[in-house]
Amino acid sequence: MSEPTKDQSIAPSNTRPNTWLILGERTGDNAQVLALGRALGWPGIIKQIHYDDSCTVDFKDRGATLTGIDLARSDPLSAPWPDAIIAIGRRSVPVARWIRTQAARPPLHIHLGRPRVDLSLFDLVITTPQYNLPDAANVIEITLPLVSVEAEELGRAAAAWHERFAALPRPWTAVMVGGPTPQLAFGVGEAQRLLTELADFRAKRSGSLLVTTSPRTEAAVVATLQAGLPEMALGRHLFMPFRSGTDNPYQAMLALADHFVVSVDSASMVAEAATRQKPIHLFHLPKIPPKVKPGLKSALSRNWRLRRKARQDADAPADPLDKLYDFWTRRGKARPRRDIDQLENRLIELGVAQPLDAAGDESAPAFDVLRAEIDGILTRIQGLWREKASK
Repeated sequence: MSEPTKDQSIAPSNTRPNTWLILGERTGDNAQVLALGRALGWPGIIKQIHYDDSCTVDFKDRGATLTGIDLARSDPLSAPWPDAIIAIGRRSVPVARWIRTQAARPPLHIHLGRPRVDLSLFDLVITTPQYNLPDAANVIEITLPLVSVEAEELGRAAAAWHERFAALPRPWTAVMVGGPTPQLAFGVGEAQRLLTELADFRAKRSGSLLVTTSPRTEAAVVATLQAGLPEMALGRHLFMPFRSGTDNPYQAMLALADHFVVSVDSASMVAEAATRQKPIHLFHLPKIPPKVKPGLKSALSRNWRLRRKARQDADAPADPLDKLYDFWTRRGKARPRRDIDQLENRLIELGVAQPLDAAGDESAPAFDVLRAEIDGILTRIQGLWREKASK
């Protein structure tokens, strides 16, 4: 099914909750909201929200208001009010809370990711390992973010690009290169290490590399890959860096590749590769140390957070100080640092992926657990709706 447009239903139905899909300005976040809407099959209306970056009120202090919203550019928020809301990102929280106050019967509120406020404000929070949220009755953790890969779109992309790939010997390994994040480094040094690990990978396998980059890939990384791939891949590669406004090979690579190499900075790229149920190899990226804020309060908070994380990594049972930190996290007063290692380790433990630098014999990836997680989410949400509708 193609992506719904404004005021277009995802699936027509008069017996299911009318749902507002709250979209922001991040493509990856919006894709997750749309994916959940499609998976539920509830009649859904897109509400595109644009935020006012000049607003100086912290999102945590906005309450249930439209403060910080560019109302002139955003879709109208007016009756008839929805039965359910699906939203993502911290800036959507005040908007969704405001919508709930307008309806005579507060809609079911599903939030994706990490809201950074009191978790009790939501009917359900669907999160992933890198956010390290503590257990709560209304929190459910899945391994990968929700994505929706449309078969028709993949088919069109495959038809458009197959001839360009056809001269390269199979199997084809799609190499999906991301870029730096506030937590992860991805510069020239990492690009050179990627080339080394890809050379080792190709030494163990025949076939060719289909390599692309993303909008976040730095120009120096693109240049390093462009210079190093011909020597390393012995001509058996196609390098197709991302360029805005040009034909993007990404969907064709998803459709046609036999193996995937994905940099771990993008959980969504990993999730999209996982939908193809082919072997996945993760390119690890080093962490960037967090900025140290001055002051005693910041030092105490930082040490408390680091202590909790170290004890979790050591599988130590939660002591009173750990439990207090988890309590404050549920209240939105403490925030564990985003840790992509949590996600990377989970994928490897489950057998969904393996490290690129340690790739050995490939066994059948264990994707059944990912499908079971999605089924569990849908069952949980449908149960919440039945419970709300019966009151």
